Amino acid sequence: MTTFNDIFKTKFLEKFMNDVSLTTVGVTLMIAAMLSLFVFVVYKLSTKSMVYSKSFNNSMALMSIITAAVVLSMQANIVVSLGMVGALSIVRFRTAIKEPRDLMFLFWAISNGIIVGANLYSIAIILSIMITIAMFILDFLPSKTLPCLLLVNCDNFKVEDKVFQVLKDKGKKFHIKSRNVSNAKVDLLIELSASMQDDLLEELNKLKGVSNLNIITQDGEVPY
Repeated sequence: MTTFNDIFKTKFLEKFMNDVSLTTVGVTLMIAAMLSLFVFVVYKLSTKSMVYSKSFNNSMALMSIITAAVVLSMQANIVVSLGMVGALSIVRFRTAIKEPRDLMFLFWAISNGIIVGANLYSIAIILSIMITIAMFILDFLPSKTLPCLLLVNCDNFKVEDKVFQVLKDKGKKFHIKSRNVSNAKVDLLIELSASMQDDLLEELNKLKGVSNLNIITQDGEVPY
């Protein structure tokens, strides 16, 4: 008499005990390597940060190949599948991803490995092409001008009103962030709604009583 355990051992396990040919392994890993190189080049060309991490880019590119190999192994043997589930539940990744763009590339590389490992090569290729096109199109779209901070060191209180009048004459929207007073001197920290212009700096520098001008950008990313 056939029991449920017999069915589970024979039918269910047979589906996960398929031999993966060397040709399939070679083709899969080759396509994964090509897509990894593609992601590597796109990341290097599209990065806008002054600090380029080559080690992060190398690790991200190799992740596609590793993921593809893991998915192939999980398709071939249920023991490996269960082992991978247990191993990934124990491993904790402590590396912090600071840039959302880096997180997108990392997820892209992992997705390529999963899709290629499932032998869905066309989907991975089309996905990579579509992501690249969409990314470069979004980069060319105009973005809103970021506000900046203007630090004005005034020798007396009367100069403060003159600074505000110059900003109004130039049509600048501004907001006073801080006002520091010491020994009859005033330090103003003003937030401007648009980027600074040379003519505005010249007008402010001509004012008597303005000893120093400093411009501070509020965006931490420095593009090049």
